[in-house]
Amino acid sequence: MVHIRENVLLAPFTVYSIGGQARYFAEARTGEEIHEAVAFGRDKGVPFFILGAGSNILVSDTGFPGIVIHVVGGEIGVRGETIRADAGVKMAALAAAASRASLTGFEWGIGIPGSVGGSVRGNAGCFGGEVGDVVSRVGVLDTNDRELLVREFSSGDCEFGYRHSIFKLHPEWIILSVTLSLEKGNSDGIRERIQRITRERTQKQDIGTKSCGCIFKNAAWDAAGGKEFLLRRFPEFFEIADRPNIPAAFLVDRAGLKGERAGNAVISQKHANFFVNDGGASAEDVRELIRRAQEGVGQKYGIELEPEIQYVGF
Repeated sequence: MVHIRENVLLAPFTVYSIGGQARYFAEARTGEEIHEAVAFGRDKGVPFFILGAGSNILVSDTGFPGIVIHVVGGEIGVRGETIRADAGVKMAALAAAASRASLTGFEWGIGIPGSVGGSVRGNAGCFGGEVGDVVSRVGVLDTNDRELLVREFSSGDCEFGYRHSIFKLHPEWIILSVTLSLEKGNSDGIRERIQRITRERTQKQDIGTKSCGCIFKNAAWDAAGGKEFLLRRFPEFFEIADRPNIPAAFLVDRAGLKGERAGNAVISQKHANFFVNDGGASAEDVRELIRRAQEGVGQKYGIELEPEIQYVGF
């Protein structure tokens, strides 16, 4: 039976170490426990929020007025060229398990700090890969049903797009598991790619700091007049002309905002799309930095930056 706690501070459960109290809080390891927690919230007349690894989210200083269901742990199973993982499994653990099974196509997963469930929801990606590229099936709890009903979605059903899936449009669907289709590969080559990605992350990103990952989505070239217009007007864009889109870090950097500070939140000097809690930062500090970055990039380039992070309790 799931254990429900009251008035639990959320900051320790987020990578940012930011956030007020949840009215109710439960840790869940199985679909049954998640279902129980949702039913509890329904009986109390409060909303629920599913919390995974606590990355890529910003929790309000006032917390969350409903029940936060912290999905933790889970199992990983390998069968042939497929690998299945529960939603609470960390992406890095799943990438390591794929490597041990000599399965290739998911090495980039080592660079995602979140859990499987959250990564599927946001179609997380890095180093040229995205979750949607390798997903074959997703198991989902439909909370519209009073009974414990698990639905299965194919990759096509998930409507994956850039940092998007159908699950963002349906918060009543809770991801329970994912099955990936990979390929057999050379174990030495797989390990080498994982090591290279890890080195690159360490060199380019603020690993180990209190940062929730990338704040903004990359911008489309057709923004603000299109690619040719931007290249004519801003010669610096030739540096990234071969990219499929415009890196948000490039825009924030070239707008002169590295090192910008609001309270105890600061835009990283290492990676301009990382906003770091420098010690005791509030959610409002981070929101102020987001506002300044959007304003600065908009004024210089006419491009509107769209946040990638999920706001909780606002």
